[in-house]
Amino acid sequence: MRWELVLVLLALLVLGGFYLLNSRGGESGTAYVSISGQRVLELPLKSTPDQIIDLSVYGVPASLEVKDHKIRFINVTCPDHICEKTGWVWMDGQSAVCMPNRTAVVVAAD
Repeated sequence: MRWELVLVLLALLVLGGFYLLNSRGGESGTAYVSISGQRVLELPLKSTPDQIIDLSVYGVPASLEVKDHKIRFINVTCPDHICEKTGWVWMDGQSAVCMPNRTAVVVAAD
């Protein structure tokens, strides 16, 4: 009987953790895009419409996709695509970095 109680409590803790992580999903901050250490874009994720942002205008062969108050790298030409594999970022403190292109996206709370 004790093990069943422990398992139920553990399951509740795990589910509670997932709930807390997902409940912050709507609280998107601002995405700051920097290239070679220079900030080039500030995107308030709460109010930025869904779009593709072509970074080639800044000399970077990559794009950013903004969708559902989140942002991610897409269409990157670097060899390992680690930045694309990072996926969506939207919560305070999350980031995605494309090292070969010296490009970073950092989300900070408003």
